Amino acid sequence: MAGNGGNKLKIIGEGNLLDDGSMEWNGYERADLLRAVQGDETFTHLRHPEVRYEVTDHCNAICIMCPRDKHENGRPHGIMDLEKYKRSIDEVVALGAKKIVLTGFGEPLIDRTLEQKIAYAKSRNLNTYIITNGSLISRARAKSLIEAGLDEMRVSFYGMRPETYNVVMEKLDYHVATNNLLGFLEERAARGLKKPKLELSYLVMKENESDVDAFRAYWEPKADAIEIWKPHNFGDGRSYRERHQALEIKTTCGRPENGPLQIQWNGEVIPCCYDYNNQIILGNAFDAPVLDILNGEKYRLLRLAHRTKQFKLFPYCDQCDQLLPHADALVYTNRHNLPPEVAVRLSNTDLYDLVADKEIQPENVSERYRSGLIPDPTSLS
Repeated sequence: MAGNGGNKLKIIGEGNLLDDGSMEWNGYERADLLRAVQGDETFTHLRHPEVRYEVTDHCNAICIMCPRDKHENGRPHGIMDLEKYKRSIDEVVALGAKKIVLTGFGEPLIDRTLEQKIAYAKSRNLNTYIITNGSLISRARAKSLIEAGLDEMRVSFYGMRPETYNVVMEKLDYHVATNNLLGFLEERAARGLKKPKLELSYLVMKENESDVDAFRAYWEPKADAIEIWKPHNFGDGRSYRERHQALEIKTTCGRPENGPLQIQWNGEVIPCCYDYNNQIILGNAFDAPVLDILNGEKYRLLRLAHRTKQFKLFPYCDQCDQLLPHADALVYTNRHNLPPEVAVRLSNTDLYDLVADKEIQPENVSERYRSGLIPDPTSLS
């Protein structure tokens, strides 16, 4: 996300951010670290042209891999104010934003202003993307999402029978979700459109591993793309993967330096979507200019910690599984042809290599995903 420019560090009342408990200063000379980041390049625009907006952190599901139990009392809950969102969109467009992801730690369709937020982003020539569980995509909602101009949605779909899906995605219903997605595809096909593109994501767990082949057989011919993954820890929320390894094994995930800007429903800026309870707050985009946050002391220190492998300065980062090798996490994808060790470095929303800081090349993206589908409505049953 960094830009070119001078190296003057702008500090606007950041003392509280440095002493909010998210940093571990023991063993570090604070003054030395602050001097070390004085020479960093000043951000003048967004390096990564994607911004993620958590339109709400409310959810209508209790999925077993998702740490909503730890989120319930972890931070305030709400829905992003529409006017604040619009002002923020105007700001990030001026900084080079090209794509907007309207999802954080919540179900975006709970936000009744979602279509207005999509439409406003489209009016500013932004590509729009949501991540949803699909349970609220009624025919009426499918029509309104299409009419708002949504470009793509990724649907979490973790089972192929009520006995698996309803166990993993508690409070949701397999038949409702399936019918919703088929209805959406029919609505899109009836209009002769290729958008919104539909991607389905599957997480393999002991509760639903018996359905993996059925998922691929049923949804691969219908959706624009499917991916099958092993679950991650979601920061400190779960323990599906190893998290504590020797320092020499750890490497930066690339997000502090090259990741998309993550703005939560109340404007708080955090390093990435894995920080589901806003453990590392870097500023508030509704109260301060984005460039002041990107150029602030705390964000600079976070980037320094990742560049120099001083992860212990930020304990939440230090325990994250994204610092460790995890090429085996990707089971299958038909979105691209990259090897797993490269694929796991990508932002899953725009396929940007967060470690190498480069966009994926068109020849690596499957033709089907790139162009989209217009299936015959009679084939969707």
